[in-house]
Amino acid sequence: MVTRIFLCNEQTEPEIRDFIREAIADIAEGEQYIVTWNCGNIQTLRVGDRAYFKRIGSANQGYFASGTVVPADREYQLKLRSARYRELSEAYDIDSQANNFRVWVAWDACVTFDEPLRTDYLRQLPHFQGMPLEPQTDAGVFREEYVRMLDREWEKQTQKAFRAGKGISLIDVYYRWGLEDIQQGFPQDALESFRQALKLNPNFIKAYLGLGDAHVSLREYAKAVGDYGKAISMKPDKARLAYFKRGEINFLLGQFQQALADFQASIAIDPNFADAHMSLANTYFKLKSYEQAIACYSRTMELNPNLDLAVFRRGRSHYILKEFPKALRDFSYAIELQPSNVDAYYYRGLTYAQPDIADETLAGDDLRKAIVLYQTQGKPDKAKKAKEILETLAIDSLPKAKPRSSYAIAAAAIDTTRDTSPEEIVAEVPLAMSTSTDDRDEESSDLIIMATEPISNEVAISDAAVAISDAAVAISNAEAAISDLTDVIEKIVEVEKIVEKIVEVEKIVEVEKIIEVEKIVEVEKFVEVERVVDRVVEKFIDRVVERVIEKPIPFSIEDPSTAEKLAMISVMAQYMRDGWMVRSVDKSQVGFDLECTKDDVCEAVVIKSFTSDRDSFAISAIEIENARSNKDFVLWVVSGSAESPELRCLRGRELFEQFDLDPLAFAAKVRQAAVQLEFAPVSLEMPQFEQ
Repeated sequence: MVTRIFLCNEQTEPEIRDFIREAIADIAEGEQYIVTWNCGNIQTLRVGDRAYFKRIGSANQGYFASGTVVPADREYQLKLRSARYRELSEAYDIDSQANNFRVWVAWDACVTFDEPLRTDYLRQLPHFQGMPLEPQTDAGVFREEYVRMLDREWEKQTQKAFRAGKGISLIDVYYRWGLEDIQQGFPQDALESFRQALKLNPNFIKAYLGLGDAHVSLREYAKAVGDYGKAISMKPDKARLAYFKRGEINFLLGQFQQALADFQASIAIDPNFADAHMSLANTYFKLKSYEQAIACYSRTMELNPNLDLAVFRRGRSHYILKEFPKALRDFSYAIELQPSNVDAYYYRGLTYAQPDIADETLAGDDLRKAIVLYQTQGKPDKAKKAKEILETLAIDSLPKAKPRSSYAIAAAAIDTTRDTSPEEIVAEVPLAMSTSTDDRDEESSDLIIMATEPISNEVAISDAAVAISDAAVAISNAEAAISDLTDVIEKIVEVEKIVEKIVEVEKIVEVEKIIEVEKIVEVEKFVEVERVVDRVVEKFIDRVVERVIEKPIPFSIEDPSTAEKLAMISVMAQYMRDGWMVRSVDKSQVGFDLECTKDDVCEAVVIKSFTSDRDSFAISAIEIENARSNKDFVLWVVSGSAESPELRCLRGRELFEQFDLDPLAFAAKVRQAAVQLEFAPVSLEMPQFEQ
């Protein structure tokens, strides 16, 4: 397939701007825009040829649309109409003439006619130097070695025009749809969108990345690795994101050496890619290369100083290497960046508990904070582990009874039941209790000297007994202290829980108070609105009565329409006083006069009036049908004078029970056997019509 250039002069194509507007609208809906275009006497066009449309003539010469040559609908194919043109492709239209053929082209991208990819701009680019950009003939072939460069510049132009609202590309439409499908949790639909984009442009790298992301969402990791690999093979020197994404999948699959290579390749393309440095550090951490992990975490912090996770994991690396001061520094900084980093509290507590630091107070504080945060974040197993460590720490950190001397401890370990020589006593002093000369203090030195002098068995036994007694007392005191300390810790934890609950309750109470105040304000506003409505309705009724009725006028006046109007005013006033929203629909031919709504209740109201000289009223066929089928149908019958009208409310069934209906004229007439209607004002709080 080749790429062809179709020419467009606004003087010969005056409707071109309308075509472009229609094309932008169709492409935005995911559809190609079909045009038939003149190709002169060229008879070699094939279905699938790429096409660019170029503006010529006046200023702003350049490319404004792109697409693909497509087959014409069968009834419009020239080759099927005449044996003379049997060799032509299916793209040629029957509207062709001798030496002036027309073909079908489907646009998949376009910009406004005044914002083309200008020819004079392309001439300034180094890779277009020497390229003849002036049109030679309509539908001429564009030189193959320049097609990729033209495609790249055209993609930039369409994206720029799209951001400015002056163009669109079907490839971008499909790509954006795919991204939206992934974000909304529809990866299967995203796959279809990305594949549609690749059908239009098989070299669209971002679509391959999108396919990989969709396969990751579907947990089809092998396919995702393949998609990222295709993107890498197309542009290895610019595939930093593809390398990174493939590295993440290899890391997830436990293939750390492959992940290491991918992250290093990504960094080689973009040395300032912070996420790649972070992932490379994590990979070194998994491979237990902690020194290299520390270096990568440090580089990550240089690129993104606020990344608390990098600081925390660097601290863990220092912790494993027993570089506890550095670990403390990193854990503290991580907490400063993110106070809810519970793992940082946990590991800082462990670090404080190490023998090199041995600050049990700070260790306990951090572990208690970690327990609370783990519980808050729904991690009971980690909270339990932290609590166990805290309890162990509490036992180990109890004050121990200071021995009177190294010798006393040695003597206490001697079996008092056997006869032991002084020389054996000295030989049985444990090595763990001996110290070097440099570390001895004055007291311990003297005791050692004394221990070498000969002593009697009675003295040794006596001293051993005293030591045993002291040890027993110390053990008893320790057990009591342990018991007391355990109770204190449990009480502290219990108090912390109670405090947390109190704080939560206070927050809930405060929120409830705010909501209550807002409700009161809303109710006051609603009451004020109701008062205003009542005043307006009262003024309206008073004005109507003053203008229409100077003295009591019976409804039995000669003009029935006047009676109907007065009846409607009375019913409307009654509804409005009861807080209903009233809308007149008598001119809509829907079979009722008013539509009244209140909360979730709706009534279709028909209003009729009795005159003094008649005991019936006219009712239309559509009103009869509404009475039968509409559960919201309500009939109001009004009689009396305008000054004191009498209202009667009837539901659909009551109409058929209390009135005889003339099937020819649909006249409603009171049955003679029925009890005389007693008209009186009634409340609108009535049960709904039951079918």
